[in-house]
Amino acid sequence: MFGLAAVAALGFTACGNSASTSDAAQAKSGNDKEVLYSGILPAADVQGILCTLKLDYDADHNFSEGDFVMVQNYINSDTATVSGLKDMSTSYSEGDFTKESKQVNGTTIEYLRLTPDAKDGLGDASSDPVYLMVNADGSLTLINSELEVPSMPALYTLAVK
Repeated sequence: MFGLAAVAALGFTACGNSASTSDAAQAKSGNDKEVLYSGILPAADVQGILCTLKLDYDADHNFSEGDFVMVQNYINSDTATVSGLKDMSTSYSEGDFTKESKQVNGTTIEYLRLTPDAKDGLGDASSDPVYLMVNADGSLTLINSELEVPSMPALYTLAVK
C-alpha cells in the first residue's frame, strides 16, 4: 500500500502547520509564512529518501493554501563518507497546496493536498496530487488518496525544521 510508488509520490508533497497565534499575527500584517519539513523516508531499492519540503502559506488566503517546493535525495549506504550516506540521485518538484479537512471513520482529519505543476524541466513532476496528514505536533505524514494512514506512520513522517 505504501511502497516505493507512494514514497515517490511524496516527492510531490507539501505540508502544513496547525494554526497558531503567530499565524493570526502574520495574517494581520499581510505576511506569508514559510515552513520547512524534512525526514528520511523508506524506499524499496535504496537506503532511503531524504525529503525536504518547503511550504509557503499565503496570508491573503488565511494560511489555508500556498506554494510548495520539494527536493528528494535518494540515498544509499556508503562507509566512505562522514555521514555514512551517499547521495544517489535527486528529484525536484513544485506546485500548489491546499489545507483541507474531512471526516474519516468518525474523526476529522486535517491534511494537505499538494498538486505539482506540470512543467517541462522539473524532473519527476507529476499531475497526481499527494496527501499529507497534519499531525498534532505539526509534523506531516504521507497518506494515500483515501486519506488512510500507513501501518507504520512514523516511517512516513516529515518533521518541522
